[in-house]
Amino acid sequence: MPESSFVAYLTPQLPELLAELAALSAMDCGTYDKGGVDAVGRQIRAKAEARGAAVETFAGGELGDSLVATWRGTGTARVLLVGHLDTVYPPEWPTDHPFTIQGDRALGPGTADMKGGLLTGLYALDALRTAGFTNFAEIAFVFNSDEEIGSPSSTALIRRIAEGRDAVLVLEPGRANGNIVSARKGMGTFELRITGQAAHAGVDPEKGHSAILEMAHQTVAFHALNNLPGGITVNVGVVNGGTRGNVVAAEATAKIDVRARTPEDLETTIAAMQRLAAAPTVAGTTAALTGAVGHQPMARTEAIARLAALCQEAARAAGFTVEETATGGGSDGNTTAAMGVPTLDGLGPVGGGAHSPDEYLEISSLAPRAAMLAGLIERVCNEKGGTGSAP
Repeated sequence: MPESSFVAYLTPQLPELLAELAALSAMDCGTYDKGGVDAVGRQIRAKAEARGAAVETFAGGELGDSLVATWRGTGTARVLLVGHLDTVYPPEWPTDHPFTIQGDRALGPGTADMKGGLLTGLYALDALRTAGFTNFAEIAFVFNSDEEIGSPSSTALIRRIAEGRDAVLVLEPGRANGNIVSARKGMGTFELRITGQAAHAGVDPEKGHSAILEMAHQTVAFHALNNLPGGITVNVGVVNGGTRGNVVAAEATAKIDVRARTPEDLETTIAAMQRLAAAPTVAGTTAALTGAVGHQPMARTEAIARLAALCQEAARAAGFTVEETATGGGSDGNTTAAMGVPTLDGLGPVGGGAHSPDEYLEISSLAPRAAMLAGLIERVCNEKGGTGSAP
């Protein structure tokens, strides 16, 4: 089925899709709300099973459970879709910021990031099933529960399911201009802890060694590591320290975000941070840097470039154009790309304002983007070979 036919099939489905989106947006499902995330998971499980998938549940412990839905075909390609169930919003946010439609925008928590992406994936599979397309060995869909905090409970699952796939397609929202994502920075989260010596700031300040003063030196030095043209960012984002205004501060801590386009740049920047922490400026203070890289960079490889080209073909066939872009944000696409599995991201509907009261999804993008995704899956599978495509 050509993508124009996918659009023609999907467009009449929009009222039902929007009703489902409204229902999902109305559910509390911040990452740490296990009950809420699992409730969303039950809704998604029902939708996947109604579409003929076999669905497995993977316990998330104190976090929500993740799901893997699987469809079997008659071909040889193995494709993985990835989307997350959780949002960043606190309890009662959906009540205070209800789903609304204003012109072409559907506003509400999770509309773009990424309830709209989950539904786009399911409706794209509807279009393929309606066309009789079976030229794949397996299409799996991971619905993970904790992406918004770096996927601590689901990363191992994603790696296992992604191993050996011909393509991983991540349904984070398209950029506000419609771009798909073919590269993402890697990122790490660190804590710097400074220890000094407390003293009375008025009576005997010379006996003190200020952890806050050392933190100021370290902050300036860390920020000097930024190389914006080179894609390296270091941000000291949260600083705490001291006890009272008349006491020389004995302790100070800082939370630091580090990002870079390549593993080499990430490693080099972290090594520079460690050297700075090992050589404090203020006498009598010590510094300790702890933390780790949470996401390796998603680098644009030849295989990813090929996926992007196939996606652009599918978009043109559906009646529009897309460009590819790199972004500083991370996703589960970083995980699969770092494994060497061809990965393309930003395949959900167009939207913006994620993580804010103004989050929105462009309604007019839903059917075309789902058609694009269906066409991309079809192209990946047919390029792999095999039989089973409907005439």
